[in-house]
Amino acid sequence: MKRTFFERRGPDARINLSSNELIHPAVERLLDAVAREITPGLLRQYPRSRAVVDALSAYLHCDGDEFLVTPGSDTALRLVCGYFARRTGGRGEVILQQPNYPAWTETAALHGLPLRPVPTTGLDQDAQARALIEAAAGSSGALIAVSAPNGPIGGRLTGEQLDRLAELANERGHLLVIDSCYQVFDGPLTAQLERRGANVLVIQSLSKSHALAGARVAVLCGPTALLAQLAAVPLEHAVSAPALVALTVAIDQHDQFAAIWRELREVRTEAADRLRSWGLPVAPSGGNFLSVQLPSADAAARAAGALSRAGYRVRDLSGLTGLAGWLRFTIADTATTGRFLPVLGSVLEQVR
Repeated sequence: MKRTFFERRGPDARINLSSNELIHPAVERLLDAVAREITPGLLRQYPRSRAVVDALSAYLHCDGDEFLVTPGSDTALRLVCGYFARRTGGRGEVILQQPNYPAWTETAALHGLPLRPVPTTGLDQDAQARALIEAAAGSSGALIAVSAPNGPIGGRLTGEQLDRLAELANERGHLLVIDSCYQVFDGPLTAQLERRGANVLVIQSLSKSHALAGARVAVLCGPTALLAQLAAVPLEHAVSAPALVALTVAIDQHDQFAAIWRELREVRTEAADRLRSWGLPVAPSGGNFLSVQLPSADAAARAAGALSRAGYRVRDLSGLTGLAGWLRFTIADTATTGRFLPVLGSVLEQVR
């Protein structure tokens, strides 16, 4: 098939340990009610979000006017970046923790915003945090974008580091944006949402945490006055009625999802210990994934290829700044991860 500019997903028989979707045998049972709730009437009517917003307000401990529902987190961050470009006349600097989500760099480029990347090596992530704080302290009026826990590699900014960035945002007139889509794999669901404030926005997707990657739904939380400016584009109208149903079903089963999150945290710890016992450097992770360092980008590419032939899709991070030779895989349920690790070990032995 001819390749085009657009990436269009097709059927794939491999087990997907690349996209960090929530993989657990209980997930389909938990979301089975979604199919029963999607009626013909729901499809022919425009979405009605009031009841869902009320349910989310109670679930997230936010007033209804302190968050927007958006069709995925990428849409939310594009909304923020576009607003920042308008506010600064396209001259505001974006201080970007890297690696990070491509939508930040793509949207900054679209608006001609100057970008100041703050990279990581994967292992010394405190150095990155210090560099972010230094960049915030030495400038004013910037958009500071971080993900906590970090999506592409897994590291954590500590609570103290995030609080310092929030303080500097208020002191120096920055806009701090925290993307916390992996938060449930590191601590309480609302831990980052509680940091929302005058100059702090928090984006929280439910794709990873509540197995809603296909529904494309997220929340953007912040002060009412700022959200009112962001909401000049009524993105809540773009969230489909089936997505709202899926969201309601998922948050109604919080305790069952919380049990899955606990299991994945335990599996992640055990898997990291096993990888380190093999002599592999493993990046700290607060997400439902682990990143391991191989000797070279070539070794990572060969390992990813061998795992693909063995039926597993993983992510070679070598294309990201500072991460040549890094390989990432999703942490799934105990049984799935238990079957994958011996295959990974065999492949790495061949590569090394």
